[in-house]
Amino acid sequence: MVELPKKMLAGWGRAVLIVFFLAAVALLTRQLALPDPGVAVADLKPFQLDGYHRLLILAPHCDDETLSSAGLILAAQRAGIQVRVVIATNGDGFLFATMQDFRKIYPKHPDFIRMGELRQQESLAALATLGVRPDQVTFLSYPDRGTPALWNDNWAATNPYRSPYSGDTKSPYAITYNPHSVYAGADYLEDVASILETYRPDMIVYPHPEDVHPDHWGLNVFTRLALTLLRHNDPSYKPTELTYLVHRPDFPEIRGLKPQESLTPPTILYTLSPDWYRLDLTPADTTLKGQAVQAYRSQLPLLHNLMESFVRANETFAPVRYADLATAAQGDPYTPSSWVDASDQPVAPVQLDPVADYATRNFVPAGDLTAVYAARDMQGNLLVCAQVREATIPEVTYFLRLKALTDNGIVAYQARTGQTQTGWYPLHRSGVYACATVSLAALENPWAVFVGATTEGGGRIEDETGWQMVYINRP
Repeated sequence: MVELPKKMLAGWGRAVLIVFFLAAVALLTRQLALPDPGVAVADLKPFQLDGYHRLLILAPHCDDETLSSAGLILAAQRAGIQVRVVIATNGDGFLFATMQDFRKIYPKHPDFIRMGELRQQESLAALATLGVRPDQVTFLSYPDRGTPALWNDNWAATNPYRSPYSGDTKSPYAITYNPHSVYAGADYLEDVASILETYRPDMIVYPHPEDVHPDHWGLNVFTRLALTLLRHNDPSYKPTELTYLVHRPDFPEIRGLKPQESLTPPTILYTLSPDWYRLDLTPADTTLKGQAVQAYRSQLPLLHNLMESFVRANETFAPVRYADLATAAQGDPYTPSSWVDASDQPVAPVQLDPVADYATRNFVPAGDLTAVYAARDMQGNLLVCAQVREATIPEVTYFLRLKALTDNGIVAYQARTGQTQTGWYPLHRSGVYACATVSLAALENPWAVFVGATTEGGGRIEDETGWQMVYINRP
C-alpha cells in the first residue's frame, strides 16, 4: 500500500475541516433565521422592457451574469435592445474549485490564473448559448475577493492591492479591458466610468447592496459612485438602475433545480423595501438558462445546488434608491432620534439594514446594525450615525466610512470606536448609536456623500450596511 506524505494528508485534513465548518455555519445560520412567511411572486411588479435601447449587465464573477440575468438578456435581444456584459473579476480565488479541477492540494499562483482563464471561457460559452457574442463581453480582470480592499484601503494607484491568488498587483490575463490599470480603487472606478460614458446604457443591472459576497457589494458601490459622478456632469443622463441578489443564506429560500417554480426575494429585504420587480421567463427561456448554467463546469461540482436554484420561471430585480441630506434644526448630535427639521418633523434614516438576519447578529444584538442616519446641523457640520439593535458595547468595534464627492475630487473620511489608528477619527458611542461629526468645510464642501457602516467583534465582521449615496445638492 502506498502511503501519502504526512504534509499531503494534513493539507487534505485542513481542507475537509474547512468545508465541514463552512457547511455547519451555513446550516446554523439558516436554522436560526427568523421565521419567513415568504413573498408571493404576485407581490412583485412585472418589469417591462418597452422603450429601452442599451442594456448593461455588470457581474462580479464569471457566472453571475447568467445566474442573475440570463432571462433578461434573452428578452432584451428579442426586443431589439443592445446587450453588453461586463465581468469585474475572473473568479480566480475559488480555492476548492482550483484544488479539484487541477488536482492540486496546494495550488500556486499559475494554477489560480489558469482557473481565471477557464472561467472567462465558461462565461463566453454560457453567453453564446444566450446569443451574446464575445465582442459584447468585457472582462475587467480585477482581483477576486479584493474589491473591498480597493474600496477601503488601496484606492491610489501608488498603493495597489496584491492578489493572494494571482500574486499580481495588475491583471495577468490576456483578456483584460485596460491592461494599464493596476489593482487600485481609482483605476477600478475609472474603468467602470469609461464603459458607462462610451456605451451610455439606458438600463444598468448590477449587484444588490445587501449581497453578502464582498465582490458583489463592492461592484455595487463602484458602479453607484461612477453613475453618480457621471450624472453630476450630465444631469440629463438618467438610466434605469436595477440590482440583483445572488449570495445570501436566505436566498433562494428553496435550493435546487426547480425550473417551474418562482424566485422571490428574502422576506427580510422585501419588508424593508417592497419595491421589487419580476421578469417572467418563457419555458423556452428557462431551458436555455439551464443550458447556459451548465457551461460553468468548474463551479458546478461544488456549487450546483446554488447555481441551479436560479433556473426558475422568473428573475427578480430591485430598483436603486438615493437619499437627500436633511437639515437637523434641533437635536442632540449623538442621538438621531432627537433630530427634527425646520418643520419639526423627525429626520429619517438614509439607509435601513436587515435585523437579526444571521446567527451571529441574532446572538450579538450590539453588533446588529439597523440603520444609518445622516444630516447637517445649523453650524455647517455633517452628522452621521450608525444604529444597532441594542446598546453599543466596548467589545464591539463600530466603523463609519464616507466618500465625499467634491468639485475637486473624492475625499475619504473614516471614524471608529476603540483605539484610534492613523487616518481614523474617533467615533462616539451613545446608547444604540455610534456617531461622528465632521465639518462640511473640512470635507471640501461636498455635493454628495457616500456612507456605510460596519461592526466587528473578535476580529471578524459582525455586520455591514449597504452603502447609501446621500445628495447634499442634487442636480
